[in-house]
This record gives sequence, structure tokens and C-alpha cells, in this order.
Amino acid sequence: MLSGNVLIVGQGLAGSCLAWVLHLSGRGVILVDRGEPITASRIAAGLITPVTGRRLTIAHRFAENHRQAVNFYRQIERELGMTMLQEQPAIRYFQNVEERNIFETKLSQFDGHLTPRTDSAGQLTGFEMRDSARLYVARFLDQTRQYFAARGRFQIADLNLETDILFNHDEVFVNSLNIGCSAVALCQGYEHLSNRFFPSIPDNPAKGEILRVRLDHYRSESAVHKGIWLVPDTNPDGQTSFLLGATFDRSSLDQHPTAAGRDELLTGLQQITLEPAEVIDHVAAVRAGMHRRRPIVGRHPDHDRVFLLNGLGSHGALLAPVAAQTLRDIICGIPISVEVKEVIDVLPAVRHTKPATNHVKRSRSLTQLAHNVVRRIVRPGDTVVDATAGNGNDTQMLATLVGPQGRTIAIDIQPTAITATSLRLQKSGLHAELFCADHAPELERLKSSGISATAVMFNLGYLPGSNHLIVTEGPSTLAAIRSASDLLAPGGVITIIAYRGHPGGEAEAVLVEQWIDQMPGECFETSKIEGDSNNITSPVLFLIRKRNSTNSTTNNRFAMRAERTNLTPTGSRVC
Repeated sequence: MLSGNVLIVGQGLAGSCLAWVLHLSGRGVILVDRGEPITASRIAAGLITPVTGRRLTIAHRFAENHRQAVNFYRQIERELGMTMLQEQPAIRYFQNVEERNIFETKLSQFDGHLTPRTDSAGQLTGFEMRDSARLYVARFLDQTRQYFAARGRFQIADLNLETDILFNHDEVFVNSLNIGCSAVALCQGYEHLSNRFFPSIPDNPAKGEILRVRLDHYRSESAVHKGIWLVPDTNPDGQTSFLLGATFDRSSLDQHPTAAGRDELLTGLQQITLEPAEVIDHVAAVRAGMHRRRPIVGRHPDHDRVFLLNGLGSHGALLAPVAAQTLRDIICGIPISVEVKEVIDVLPAVRHTKPATNHVKRSRSLTQLAHNVVRRIVRPGDTVVDATAGNGNDTQMLATLVGPQGRTIAIDIQPTAITATSLRLQKSGLHAELFCADHAPELERLKSSGISATAVMFNLGYLPGSNHLIVTEGPSTLAAIRSASDLLAPGGVITIIAYRGHPGGEAEAVLVEQWIDQMPGECFETSKIEGDSNNITSPVLFLIRKRNSTNSTTNNRFAMRAERTNLTPTGSRVC
């Protein structure tokens, strides 16, 4: 068990709930937040409902989680002397006959959670969800901030995790704030810059857009769901309005409202009411979702004073309290029950022998993880490189991110790969500079030309659907990675997916890992993420991020040290 203050980075729903849980348990906390006016938590409607998805499934352990959430929020209300949780049944209308048939088939399983609704002709049109509620999230966040600020326990600051978090044997020191604490809990949700301690989390973020609308005649005291949701709310001026949401976009991970999002929501509104809506406000933010659709908590495997709470997704109001209480128990050394692990993912407590590199072991889509990491860093107008174009998937994603003002470069030694990539780009209306060449000398040429890239992506091995004998090979790969690291912009990232299942693949992955392990920690931050820790032939993702402050002398020392080993990256790709 750790004693002393816990620094909580991020005061969204996750960080706020953790602050209250620790505070009410007698632990000291210090909350730090960037103070952004628009975040996923701040614009969230805070809906709690028992049924999710098109298959009308009751959320696993909903009754227990609902009871725990309600008790938690009521306790905070008593502490603050104000109401923040409204318990009121919500209504869901069927979108089609299939949903109605599923409901009729499952009605006996719903155990009173759901009550059928019919129209004036007695036709089944939907159902009422009894144990529903709404957390007024923005109010909860504002009051939490005021409460801890009044006690000297809140600060607005934009911490740089690369330089501000320092460790010694008995505490964590926060350089920019000049404070020490016993532990750091990272509750940052989705951020466009990757987290050096947990670079692959969240692994399934999604942008959501929400409208605030005025309807002159439509009235409902309940939240109504029919593909989208419509929730009664109050404007800052006290006038009645409605929140209308929400879209899901996993490709454009930014906070820019779009005309397409607006149109999608207004079209969906017509399924609830045909009354024209006046749009008062339009906001967007990125939810921190996980592929397993569960929040994730735990201790860092190599830094035992660093903890994580993330991945609340679209069910944050329901699951944030139980996730926060789970992390509190981990911090305090209390075992986590099997039942809790059915709804909250807990990081494995595994310490590795080489603390300079974060090793995360979990079965997952490494391609999706690599894309998520790149999306956090690349911005419109940047220069990016796909060092192994293949079928063009990475090139397409990179070209989409940088837009027409950016520069996308794709390299592959096989003409069939260049052709496939070109066709994919044409179909998407995108542009990239395509080079049919060995990536090692081509990256060296690009480096010599003076370009600075925000992201460089590698997929090693063979071209899917092509000749499996034509593969990347270790010496050429190392030379390419070395050139890529030289042309990488500060704050930029290199992603390398190594496939170990084909002849020579495992040896190539070992060479890459050995090379990366020699990279100077003051210049580069590295991570290794295994696709399946139980399968030694599964793919592995390596991440290299150039720190924002680098030293050319250190880089030269690294190059000379590498040349004195058997990892010297010379040679060319063999086909």
C-alpha cells in the first residue's frame, strides 16, 4: 500500500470520480487538469441505461453497477449539498421490425427492467427502461473542481509527461509544479499526444458530435432513444432546449464539428419528431473507448507508482464509479474480485527486467493500435512516410490525416504494391508521392533532402496476397529504421509491426528489438506491444517516439555505439 498524496492527471469524469473515491477514503489527492473548455466528459449527456446495442442486451452486471453508481453520486451530492443525478425512466423506440421481434423474444429475460410501450392502436412501438438516469456531468466536474480548489487540491497545468514526472526511491516528483507525491494516476482520456507510460491506451477512440437544439412544440421529460438520443436540458440562460447525439467517427479524431455530423443528427431527429429544430450549439470531442468496451485500470508494469484509469467510452456515467473504486483498491493493495474483473479490465501486474521500455502484453489488433498512435500525433499539413506501402492501408490513413496541404510519401520495392496503393488512393480521392524502391536507401535519400516527418510507418514481412518469398530482411530494415529516426521530427513517432510467423520473421523482429533497445533514452522513448503473449509467432508492434528536446551529440554517440556492434544496419533488401 502506498501512503501520501496521489497526483491525478486529468479532471474529466474518470479523474473526478477517482479524486472523490480517494478523498472519501481518507487519502490525500492533488488534481491537475489542462482546463480545456470542451472535452468528451464536459459535453457528455451522462446517460445511464440498462440496454445497449441492437441486440437489446442488458449490460453485464447492470444492477450491481447501477446501484454502486447511484450510491456514489448521492454521496457526492450530500457532500456538496446539490443535485447532480436525475433518476428517471428513459424511452427507446424500435428502429425496425427486427428490433421489435428481438424485444418480444427476450421480454421474459428482462426481469422488469423494461416495460413495453404501445401506440393508440395497441401496436408495440418500444419500451421504457426503468433503471435509467442522467448525470449532469458538466455540473459534476465544475463542483468537483471548486471543492478541491477550495482545499488547495486543484491546479490548472499542462504537464509534459516526458519531462515533468521524475522518480526516486520513495516518491514521484512533478518538476513543473515543484511537488512530490506517492503516486501518479493518469486519467487523461484520449489525448492527441501519446502517453509515454501507456502509449496504446485507449485503443479504440471515437469522435462524437452533439447538437443543442430548440424545439418549440416537442415535449418530453424523458430521454428518448431511436438510433440517436434526444435529452431535455436547460440552456445557460434558463431556457428549455434538447441535447441531440451522438455520432461515432473512428477516423477523424479531432474536436472539429462537421456539416456531415450535423446532418446525420438532424436526419436522425426526424425519427423522433418531424418538427424543425433550431440548432443552438454544435460541439465535438473524442471518447476514450476500448476494443473490449470496458474501462481499464491498473499499475504500470515497470513504474509501480504510476497508475491508469481510462477507456470509459460511452458508458462513463455508469462505470466511472466502479472503475475508480477498483483503482483505489489496487493503489491500497486490496485484491480485486472476479466479479469486478467481468466489467473492468485490470492491467496485469508484471514487472519487466528492462524498465526503459514499456512492454504491454494483450491480444489485440496491432494495426489498429499503430493507427491510433499515429492519429494522436499527425496533424493536417504534416509530412508522413509509409516505408512499406504494401496494399496501401497505412498510406491511405496517413494521407487522410495530413490532408491536401500535407505531404504523404509511400515506398515499396514491389511494383504490385505501388500499383495497389495508387488505386486505393485514387478511389479515396487522396494523393501521395509513390516510390518503387528499397526503403533503406530511399529513406536515406529523404533524410539527406532535409525533410522532417511526423510519422513513419513500417509493416515488415511479405506483401499480403503476393509472393511470400519476397520479404523485408533485417539489415535493410535496420538501415531504414535508422534513417527514419534521423528524419523524425521532435514529438514524432515510428511504428514498426514485425510479423514473426514466416521464415526469417522472428530473427528480423529480434534484430529490430535489439536495435531499439540501444536507442538513447534521452532522445527516444520506445515501447513494445505483443499481439498475443501466449504465441511467440504472433506479430509485435514497436513504437519509437522522438522526445521534444533532442541532442545531436547524443544521436552521434548512439550511431557510433551501434556501429561497434553486430547490429550495424548495412546491406540491402533481398527479394
